[in-house]
Amino acid sequence: MGTRLAEEILTALDAQTVTVPGSNAAEIVLPKLADSLKNILQQRKIIADDIERCSTTTPFPRS
Repeated sequence: MGTRLAEEILTALDAQTVTVPGSNAAEIVLPKLADSLKNILQQRKIIADDIERCSTTTPFPRS
């Protein structure tokens, strides 16, 4: 009886689904936020590379 009851409980739990309020919105918003973050990180790297390049060159020719 105990084994069968445990199996029935586990089967019932597997059959249940829960939709949390806002989960549909999260499916829409999170990928867009991830794309925005990816773009910002790419821009940050480009700017850092530009600054590095500027700091290694001198504006005046050496004589």
